[in-house]
Amino acid sequence: MDSQATVHRGWSSFRRAVRQALWRNRLLLAAVTVHFAAAHVIARSLGQPFTSGAMDIIVTVAQIFLPFFLIAVVVARFLHMAIRVRPEKPVQWLLRDLRATVLDMDRIVNGIVAFGAVAVMAGAFTFVKDQIPLIVPFSWDPAFAALDRTLHGGHDPWRLLLPVLGTPLRTTAVNAVYNAWFFVMFFVVLVACFGKPGRRDHTAFLLAFVLTWAIAGNLLAILLSSAGPVYYAALGYGDHFQPQMDMLHDFARTSPVWALDVQRMLLEGYQSDGPVRGISAMPSLHVASSVIMALYGFSLGRWVGWLLTAFAACILIGSVHLAWHYAVDGYLAILVAAPIWYASRWLVRRMR
Repeated sequence: MDSQATVHRGWSSFRRAVRQALWRNRLLLAAVTVHFAAAHVIARSLGQPFTSGAMDIIVTVAQIFLPFFLIAVVVARFLHMAIRVRPEKPVQWLLRDLRATVLDMDRIVNGIVAFGAVAVMAGAFTFVKDQIPLIVPFSWDPAFAALDRTLHGGHDPWRLLLPVLGTPLRTTAVNAVYNAWFFVMFFVVLVACFGKPGRRDHTAFLLAFVLTWAIAGNLLAILLSSAGPVYYAALGYGDHFQPQMDMLHDFARTSPVWALDVQRMLLEGYQSDGPVRGISAMPSLHVASSVIMALYGFSLGRWVGWLLTAFAACILIGSVHLAWHYAVDGYLAILVAAPIWYASRWLVRRMR
């Protein structure tokens, strides 16, 4: 009877945790549902099968990354104990703390629900992004290139960065930071998903995160369809950015520039309708998501916010220096991401 009662209590606790997780994340789930439905409407209107490997990739990466995330949590709690709490029995305190923070049923279930929603969003986003050239061919690149020069005193922004970044080693460093975006983003998303259930800033970040990808990464990317400086010549707009590409290739002979391999792979996928073909420049999702992370970071701690702000600035600069984006791609990303963050916080407060 005791074992049956234990199982019954456990099952009741699990069901209660699921109900609470669904309720806490109702805005997130609603946004993802609308986005997912819109992606299916686009698929049907284009006569394209809805296929996306993004969800599988995210789940696979999560399985690899989650152990490192858990290690980081344990280290953080240990440092908190050692520096701020200083209990008389540190081992017992740490075990109790980890049981409450890591093994809590509500936290685990809430995290799985939230992370699952983000994974579904990623699948819908990737599908729509792949279809952008079919919906609206890339046509805004000359206008954005001209706008860049107008806003920067008649100069291309990448040329203005050369006195600081115009060496092979510095370009490799910029590329390394740019590549780190995925891992930083993944870690921040895990913090928000598996953070304390019910904390409004976690919920607001996840809502702002999916809205940014849906609105900036899909809707605005369709309306402002462009490919970026790296593909300017391939689209038939001339060789205006060829000096920048020649510079990056020259640097790659001395020090790695990993962006070039990815850029070549995406172009080949676009030209041959390959499995990887998600080209889209305006607005920059790297910058927009980094801005959302920075604003969320200030809710976690001032130093976290400033650190992520510096990271967002590096992403903006790297996106231009590596020829992924026009500078205006990043500027619009900031102008879109910031209002989405504050609107999401307002919505979460109203719903609570």
